[in-house]
Amino acid sequence: MGKAIPVHDRCGAGPVAPDPVLLLPTHLMAELLKLARRTSAELFPTGGLRPPHVVALAWLDGHGPMSQRQVSERMRVNPADMVGVVDELERLGHVERRRDPRDRRRYALHLTDSGRRALHDWRARGERLNDTVFAPLAPHERDTLQELLLKVLVHHDPRFAPAVRHQEPDRVSRST
Repeated sequence: MGKAIPVHDRCGAGPVAPDPVLLLPTHLMAELLKLARRTSAELFPTGGLRPPHVVALAWLDGHGPMSQRQVSERMRVNPADMVGVVDELERLGHVERRRDPRDRRRYALHLTDSGRRALHDWRARGERLNDTVFAPLAPHERDTLQELLLKVLVHHDPRFAPAVRHQEPDRVSRST
């Protein structure tokens, strides 16, 4: 498992071993996610888009118009849950449902200029959030953390493989 970090008890009697759950990587990731959510709320108190909205916008930005079902499948979100996400994005003016010219029975989701701006803003916020949360890490440590997280994700979900391939040329250019 992980290396035990001494913790002092409340009575001042000296170091005590941490609860074993504190050494589980999954628990640490859950705690890190809570920290990221709290930090995000502090940095951006007005809220804004939630992660499912942003991921849907990113899919449309990167792959062009597609059906709601296709977005749902790519995000691995229940189609019934996707309805609310798309309804909210449409209400905000970030996506439009248009008839698919190849199949008039279907609708395709199209990213609007407002959606592109919202996605751009969210990405800038994401960078600021990452800089704040991961401030204690040196750049090479952040790279290592990202590589390890992607390695685990790719093992379980091939959708993350393009991120690994995209990262490799960067790594070479930074090391030269």
